[in-house]
Amino acid sequence: MTLTERERAVVADGSDWIDAHADELLDLLEELVARPALSGEEGVHTDSDSPTGYLWEFLNDRGDAVEVDAQPIRDDYVDTPRENVYATLGPGGDADGGLVCTSHTDVVPAGEHADWPGGGPFSVTEGRVRHCGGTTVELDIGGEVYEREIREKMARVWDKRGFDETDALIGRGVFDNKASSVCLVGSLLALDAALSGRDLDLLGHLVHGHLVDEEVYQTGAKRMVGWNGSDDWFGERYDPKGFTGVVLEGSYGFVPVVGHRGLLWIELEATGESAHASTPELGRNAVTGLSKALAAAEDGGAAEELAELFVAGDYLGELTTAAGTTVVGGGVESVDPKTRTVERSGLNSIPDWAEATFDLRIPRWQGFPDGATKITEQVCERVESMAAEAAPDVDFEARVPEENYFPPAALGDGLEDARKHPLVETARATTRSTFGYEPGVEIAPGVTDAAFLYHGTRMPTLVEYGPAGGLSHEVLEYVERDQIVEGAKAMLELAVRQISVGPSEAAEKSDGD
Repeated sequence: MTLTERERAVVADGSDWIDAHADELLDLLEELVARPALSGEEGVHTDSDSPTGYLWEFLNDRGDAVEVDAQPIRDDYVDTPRENVYATLGPGGDADGGLVCTSHTDVVPAGEHADWPGGGPFSVTEGRVRHCGGTTVELDIGGEVYEREIREKMARVWDKRGFDETDALIGRGVFDNKASSVCLVGSLLALDAALSGRDLDLLGHLVHGHLVDEEVYQTGAKRMVGWNGSDDWFGERYDPKGFTGVVLEGSYGFVPVVGHRGLLWIELEATGESAHASTPELGRNAVTGLSKALAAAEDGGAAEELAELFVAGDYLGELTTAAGTTVVGGGVESVDPKTRTVERSGLNSIPDWAEATFDLRIPRWQGFPDGATKITEQVCERVESMAAEAAPDVDFEARVPEENYFPPAALGDGLEDARKHPLVETARATTRSTFGYEPGVEIAPGVTDAAFLYHGTRMPTLVEYGPAGGLSHEVLEYVERDQIVEGAKAMLELAVRQISVGPSEAAEKSDGD
């Protein structure tokens, strides 16, 4: 775990580069926040008004040995063109293995713009964040103080440090996930400069992917690794053997996050028989049948039916179900989400169709990671059985479309195994070295791009590792300012620790001569 003298020199030179370019990196964050992109709007590398294009241009203009590439997203569920952006730094000669780091370029909606400082979510506003104890923080923005609650895991970083107040940057996407992109860019350019300044090369490949669509279907990650036969940017260039992965997310202050449960968005369709509403006994009401099925699931029926399919006591967490996350049926033609105005037809008919979704968070199953198709089929069979028992007069079909499936990701069979994994030990050593506190490990509450980075390559992967902040999908989303610059240093050191460095081909040739 100890850095060699050569590695320490590279980390020191790279850290000096980051300090010298700190303002430029913070300006990059502002430019990315000013280019908001909901999932589907991330843009292409030739459009510098998009986050994708601005990242590509920034990297392409500044890198020396850095290679920048763009991958069009084909067979997409949106019509607007968009691309993944990759930046790579590798050895001068042949080498196997390396480190893959990803961030994502899409953001969630900002909500009411008037609720943000100055009425603008897409500009970076400076402020201060204070930890008030527990999960409570105060944001001081221009003298206005806002009290907010953050997740318990995000609050833990305050207990690891010797301060309870720091500078914060506020804006949509600063935490999720623009700051992580800036950390990657800063670390890569710093490493590039440090290596060239000492005639050194990496002893493996460093691959950074800035991916689209993390907030919805994780299409960018799927296209990176060739999921289900799609384009395979990574597999066409590298053998995954010997690689490890890190998903950069707004997180817990560079605490290695070792796993997350999987997610199935189950669609449950109910089919009945239409009849005139004046004679309901002649029909089979799909809406009331579906309602009975949802009520049974809410009362624990779904969890009871499904729990035995999965590993009991999995460190990722227990199976949970949220029934009826969306519902539609009967004569509902359309809904205006802003006004909640509903356009209806068939008000005098017994509905013969209805559909709802279940959000199912799943631990690992026996035989994991193999058997994903089988476990999904078994889940659907049991949901259908539970629904049919609750409403026997209605026919049910449960399904999980390909885009609704996100597998669990985990390092090690148990939490102790995960703590001892070499990648986790390296990440913890990096955090101790850079930030001065013992990070421990955490488990993520939701899925990340690691779901497909891991399953598409089987490379050991940290499902999250990134800067501290909070309120990622809320108004007043913030990131701690110092964690951007220090985070770039952390990712620089992590790459050096994980890949190592050696004399460049030119230096070796010169020595040989």
